Amino acid sequence: MSHGGKRPNSGPKRSMSPFGEKTSVIRVPASIKEDVLVYLAAFKKDKVSDLISPQNTLSAALAPPPLARPVYSGKVSAGQSRFPSPAQDYEQKFLDLNERYISNPPATFFFEVKGNSMEGAGIFEGDTVIVDRAVKPKSSSIVIAAVDGEWMVKRLYKRGDSVKLLSEHPDHPPIAFSEGQELTIFGVVTYVIHQPK
Repeated sequence: MSHGGKRPNSGPKRSMSPFGEKTSVIRVPASIKEDVLVYLAAFKKDKVSDLISPQNTLSAALAPPPLARPVYSGKVSAGQSRFPSPAQDYEQKFLDLNERYISNPPATFFFEVKGNSMEGAGIFEGDTVIVDRAVKPKSSSIVIAAVDGEWMVKRLYKRGDSVKLLSEHPDHPPIAFSEGQELTIFGVVTYVIHQPK
């Protein structure tokens, strides 16, 4: 009796991935494992509500090239004050936006905002927030957080054992955390880039 040869349906069994397609095994540094898991959880849950989508998340370059643009020493009026004529000469300097707004490039990320829950803090739908993962979050910081795999921008509230994520809009109640609920603070919002209206 022969025992050799290929048997039908033999070989390793493959289970369907939660992403609906074939997957590949990758190795990541232990220091960023939690970050990768947060990204994957957000993709898998595919929530939409007041969410900041990972598809719209852009990482800053590790060494962004300098891009110095002209900035004038004269000021522009946004009120009733009168300033000298634009015809007068002003000293022209150069400003690199990377230098001004990104203090730690490897820890800096950009998120596009969806939803209106932070309008009271001056963050509107379509704005881009600059997020620094190296800044330690504290109570009252505006943060990017992942709650059960859903990305959101909120104000962090910490008082004793109480931790909440607060909105800046009356239609969005605070998010309080119960036993077993997962909260990951991704980083602190340092600047907001407004979308022109």
